[in-house]
Amino acid sequence: MNAAVARLSAARLDLNRLWPGLLAGLAIALLAKPLAHLLHAPAPLLAVVLGMGLGAMGLGATLTAGLDVWAKPGLRLGVALMGAQITWSEFALLGGPAILASGAVVLGGLTVGAAVGMALGLPLAEALIAAAACSICGASAALAAAQAAPASPANQRTTALVIIGVNLLSTVAMLAYPPIAHALGFSAHQAGVFFGLSIHDVAQVAGAGSSVSPDAAGAAALAKLARIVWLGPAVVLIGVLLSRTQDGCGKTGFKGPPIFVLGFAALAALRGLDLLSPLVVTTMATASSFLLLAGVGAISAKLGPAALLQVSPKLAATLALSTLAVALMAYGLTRWCF
Repeated sequence: MNAAVARLSAARLDLNRLWPGLLAGLAIALLAKPLAHLLHAPAPLLAVVLGMGLGAMGLGATLTAGLDVWAKPGLRLGVALMGAQITWSEFALLGGPAILASGAVVLGGLTVGAAVGMALGLPLAEALIAAAACSICGASAALAAAQAAPASPANQRTTALVIIGVNLLSTVAMLAYPPIAHALGFSAHQAGVFFGLSIHDVAQVAGAGSSVSPDAAGAAALAKLARIVWLGPAVVLIGVLLSRTQDGCGKTGFKGPPIFVLGFAALAALRGLDLLSPLVVTTMATASSFLLLAGVGAISAKLGPAALLQVSPKLAATLALSTLAVALMAYGLTRWCF
């Protein structure tokens, strides 16, 4: 009897510790999307701002337990649910050259970004988080890479700062790349492929393509999808690399892909086999977006605005140079393949 009472008391204590942070993450996720539409700004960036606003209020000790739920298992589930958004029939429309081109951009971007970051003095884990964001799909890729990296305050801080950086760089690219594509003599289709292979975040890819033509917008969306497909293999590669370095906490062997990567692959396969109904796909897409926003907001709330003062020139340079390298690779592949 006493043991049962003790367990009940412990459960109540755990709930009391969790609910403030759970409500905080929920509020951030619910507010970020409508604010994004209202302000015409990326929702992940606004989630960072809202989270840091909470952090500035000095509520870290009260919120931490609940925020950890959003920042760890919540984020992993959000990344896994992204697999249901992979439409293989649309992906197949790109053909072999685009599939290979997207893989080359992802692998090349990871390699160059990691090399540049380490050359500038970043630890391998932080360099790979930045490189993943620039080479695959911006904020979502940074979050996925961070889940494959060792959990540490430094890696969490880097992830939040990378999300801010890639959103700013994506916005600049959305405005700058269409006139550059025109100056390079790209057709509308080539311009769209170039945008999809080079711009980090999906929203800015869509914006750049739409500013040229419907054909460019369609090609941009498909090329971007091709990069997102490589998210799972890239996270596995990051896990392998970190398992063999001190950044991987001294681990000497790779124990297999993280569960959330296996979930991503399984849902992508189910979607490809047409075993998920449209309602289920829509629900999973909404849940994934919600969990990613709550996760990035939670990470930012734990850090607070003081983290912005800790942005190192090394990280900023890594993001800028990785973005440039991905753009150059996308240009060459667009010319060669399309």
